Amino acid sequence: MSIGLYFGSFNPIHNGHIKISEEILKKTEIDNIWMILSPQSPEKSSILDKNIRLRLMEIALRGLKNIAISKIEFNMPQPNYTHITLKKILKEFPKEKFKIIMGQDNYENLSSWKEHEFIQDNFEIIVYPREKENNKYEFSEIFNVSSSEIRNKIRNNLSINGLVPENVESDILLNKYYTK
Repeated sequence: MSIGLYFGSFNPIHNGHIKISEEILKKTEIDNIWMILSPQSPEKSSILDKNIRLRLMEIALRGLKNIAISKIEFNMPQPNYTHITLKKILKEFPKEKFKIIMGQDNYENLSSWKEHEFIQDNFEIIVYPREKENNKYEFSEIFNVSSSEIRNKIRNNLSINGLVPENVESDILLNKYYTK
């Protein structure tokens, strides 16, 4: 089985994350996607509690096939680095074949990551493009939405309708997440 590892803080999960995952399942040989929820990214300081983000992901992904949430990083020392998680995954699941899913922006900065050589030498990387011309897998559309854009819209009391699943939007607004 081929598994796509989609790392992120998912702060919050949005329709782009979901549609990218669905497209990759359709257009590649990947059988399942594990969205690896990072409790604390080394590059990010202000982040919603991991358990709230987990709940939002569970709401967003309910009923979707072949997309699962991984909490593998929850019990690892923080901040954690991708290469450490990858080594743990390889040890715990030695018979599986893994590929990494990442956006073009992260891929372009991969050389600055800790132990990026290990990542590049041991994993095929499926790069989701931010522009049509970098579209190796011929994605049907480019989902140009970011979690930071969504957080900014919420802080500025602007609509996030259509950017996140409706049930996630309701939960965010009801609980006033990202308002400060």
